[in-house]
Parts: sequence; structure tokens; C-alpha cells
Amino acid sequence: MVDVTDLARAVGCEPAVVDWLVAVEEIAGGIPELRSPDPALRRSAAHELSDALARRFTLTGDTQCAVTEYRVPTRAGEVTVLRYQPPGDDRPRLGHLSLHGGGFVLGSVREVVNDRLLRHRAVASGAEIFAAEYRLAPEHPFPAGLEDCVDVLSWLIESAPRFGIAPGRIGIGGISAGGNLAGLVAAHARDNGLPLDHQVLEVPGASLHIEQDDSYRRFSALSDFGDLSEIRAAYLGTADPAPGRWTAPAEIADLTALPPALVLTAEFDPLRDSGERYAARLAEAGVPTLTWRAPGHLHGSTSITGTSATAREWQRRVIDFLHDRARRTTGPLS
Repeated sequence: MVDVTDLARAVGCEPAVVDWLVAVEEIAGGIPELRSPDPALRRSAAHELSDALARRFTLTGDTQCAVTEYRVPTRAGEVTVLRYQPPGDDRPRLGHLSLHGGGFVLGSVREVVNDRLLRHRAVASGAEIFAAEYRLAPEHPFPAGLEDCVDVLSWLIESAPRFGIAPGRIGIGGISAGGNLAGLVAAHARDNGLPLDHQVLEVPGASLHIEQDDSYRRFSALSDFGDLSEIRAAYLGTADPAPGRWTAPAEIADLTALPPALVLTAEFDPLRDSGERYAARLAEAGVPTLTWRAPGHLHGSTSITGTSATAREWQRRVIDFLHDRARRTTGPLS
């Protein structure tokens, strides 16, 4: 068996990423529940691992940022949404709905890494950021999580006036599985006449079928993705999606009239090729699209802002994009 850290050094991961991988193996070794067949136990263990890594590798969040919790009604009940509000009374503001990652089966808005990154993004960009929970598989297979995200977006659009958000100035973003969902929600909004200001897709799961991609074949050993057929089964369940119902952005045939996009990929990420293909298709469809590939990084390593200048550059690019969109809040949609 190839040692992951040796492989990371061999392909050219930056030293900070290798240090992070060493810590992942060290901390994970003390959390046996990470391999539990019980989804709830595995989810809790992954949360523990994520928090331990964030406390060691992610810069602390800005304490000027106020965080408020809401219970948002959905068609299936309620979900938690956290509002990250920057200081000051600048109005109107840009709104941004953020969807966490976790392969559709893990992740939470309450993870330390999400809190630290979103506090910084809100304060530095001046945007109001709303982080949404959504139902997770396998207990709640597709389209449960997607429906939650669509419902939260509808709530946010309706609530924009009381939050001081400019009309029509709400965007969406997500990382990994959250990037998959964000891309789908953007298309849903377009098709239902809901104006979206922007989309930010970070190492997005643009396709659920990437086995033939060069990036997957070369770098899957560097990410704990496991068997993709098992991931699809857990997420999609036993029933085939209804005809015409997208399960990933790559399935959307018509990408015209989608909101301006920022698509960020990592050099040694198995999802790299599918994300970059999707970005190219957005641009070909006339969608203003900015792209950047983080050199020397893996699928989950761009959160290590405390030790990696490249990870801080990743943050800066998201912040600059949101700040640029925020400056347009008083002008026409563009």
C-alpha cells in the first residue's frame, strides 16, 4: 500500500499540505468510529476530526462578526441556518447562501472550519453570509438535501428586506457536495424566475460520474473518497431520479442565463477535471466565469489558512469576488 504522505510529496503537494495530511492520519488513528457502519457515529467522528484539524490549521474567525441562529421552515420540517453579519450599518448589503461539504453524508454548519472561514469572509467582503444545514444521506437520500437548499434560498429571498439585503442581490455558493447543490440551486432559481446575483463553486462535485477523469485516476488515492458507486448509492438511494431531474450540475444541458460564477479547483483533487469542465461550459454559455486552480493542494486542504499561503490566496479570491459583487448592490444586475 502506498503511503499517502509519500504520494503527496511525490506529486508535488506543498509542504503545508503534507503536514496537514500527517495530522489527518495521526488524529484519525485515535477515532475508530470514522469507519463505523453507523452513519450517525461516522458523522460525529468526522466532525470531531474536522474540528481538531481546524483548530490546528485554520486561522481563527473574526470576532467582529455577529452570528445568529435561525430555524427555517422547509417542506419537510425545519433546518438550521446561521447568519454571519459583518459589523457596521452599510445598507443595502449583498447576501450569500453558503452550503457546506461532506460528500452528501457528512458535514455541518457547526464545524469549526466553517465558522472560522465564514466569519472571515463576511467581515472582509462586507457580505451577509447565511450557512444552511440540509438533510444528509443515507437517511435522507436525494432530493432531500437539494429541496432543503431550495427552500432556504426561497426563505432568504423573502426575508431579504428585514436583513437589509439589496433586492435581487442574493447569491449562492458551496464546497464539494455543497458546490454540487449550489450549482443545481442556481439553475432551479433561473428556471423559476428567482434572480440570483452570483455563484461560488469550490472544488465542486460537478459530476457524480468521474471515474474516467484523468484527475480521478491519478489523485483518488490522495483523498478518502472510497468507492464512487457506494457514494452514489448512499446519496441517490435505490430509486432512479425522476426523468429530467438533475443530480449534478454537469447534467444541466442549458447553462445560459445563470449568474456570474467563481469556480475554484485544486491541482491534486480527483474532482478537478469535472469542476473545470463545468466552468468551461459556463463560460461557453456566456456566463461571466472566473476560475482558479490552487497549486499544490488537495480536495480538502484549502482550509489550512493558518499554515498555507496558497490557502489564504484561495480565501482572498472568494472574498474579492464577494466584495466586487457587494459593490454592485446599488447598480443594475450584471
